[in-house]
Amino acid sequence: MKKLLSIFLAALMIASVFTGCVPAPDNSEDQQPEIVEPTPPPYTPNPWTGWERDPDFDTNMRATAIMINNISSARPQRGLSQANLLFESKVEGGITRFMAVFEDYSKLEGDVGPVRSGRDQFLQWAMPYFALYCHIGRSGITQTYIDSFEYNYLDIDGQHRVFTYRRNRPGYATEHTSYTNTELLQKAIDKYEYDMNRTYGSPIFNFVKYDENNGTRDLTGQAVTDISVVHSETYRTYFTYDEATNRYMMSQYNGSKRVREQTVDENNGQQLGFENVFIAFADISKYPWPGDGPYDPNYQKVDLSYGGVGYYFSNGRMEQIRWFKGGAPEVLKFTDMDENPLQVNCGKSYIGFVDYDEAERFEFVGPEEEIVEEAIDNTQEATTDAEFE
Repeated sequence: MKKLLSIFLAALMIASVFTGCVPAPDNSEDQQPEIVEPTPPPYTPNPWTGWERDPDFDTNMRATAIMINNISSARPQRGLSQANLLFESKVEGGITRFMAVFEDYSKLEGDVGPVRSGRDQFLQWAMPYFALYCHIGRSGITQTYIDSFEYNYLDIDGQHRVFTYRRNRPGYATEHTSYTNTELLQKAIDKYEYDMNRTYGSPIFNFVKYDENNGTRDLTGQAVTDISVVHSETYRTYFTYDEATNRYMMSQYNGSKRVREQTVDENNGQQLGFENVFIAFADISKYPWPGDGPYDPNYQKVDLSYGGVGYYFSNGRMEQIRWFKGGAPEVLKFTDMDENPLQVNCGKSYIGFVDYDEAERFEFVGPEEEIVEEAIDNTQEATTDAEFE
């Protein structure tokens, strides 16, 4: 029995040896390599332009909004070509003023100015961005807004807190000579302890994605090569489409010289150009003046309460739009005519608020048309060199 068992175990061991030598079946043809999908880069748009952020973009930098003189005898201005947003509106009588919004004051190249006094409509546009609001002087109405909404912690008035210098500018009135720059702003921010840390969680507009069709879309309206905006008899803004740069290039009427001139940044000699031009019509009327005597500054109230209609120009075409604002802390919004969020092309933006009374004189034409300039009478700029604080 033991002999039989020994023979059986020996046979089993031999079998196991031969079994271990049998090669495993080759299934390599049936095995596919694991495909690893590449991780897409994070989508990080610049909140002010919609373009991809530059490598040195500071995600914790508060925007800076600076009031800029636009009286024709104060031109050319400096620093406007660096602004991400440029607002224009009537301020007193027929004259207009600018508010330039910069994403990062620490990267300004050269001067910005001439700096001028604040007005409430501009403050209401800057307030939802929590921007540092920079000006020299202000209307009493503007100060009421600053106090009512407790915006003093982000308001810097050059009449009380120095952030500008007087530039030697022969032939110009004194009120047209105040300028600021990175160094002066930094000194004021440090001295008066302004908190410039601010993270903007989302872009200010519903921008087209920068990685889709080069950040642009084709607007649905007609082709537009020239735009003529009438703010008043002597304050007019023009845009001409430059297909090479995909921008609308800006010009203005000079009432003192009675000519149309390119709007140029004196720092670099560049004409201002914008990928986006917004024209928003609003009720603009005179604030009642409670003061005694013949002096009346004729401050203009822009009614931002209910919104209105307007036009959007970009990429050589146009669309009719609606705009909404509401209260002072609420952000300015643009929609299509059905009130869907407006898709805005990536780039810098001009936003002009225009009186409904001037809507009939607003014009835009396509490449086959020609703008017919209206004759401008001999009306003089009675307020051209007036000092308004």
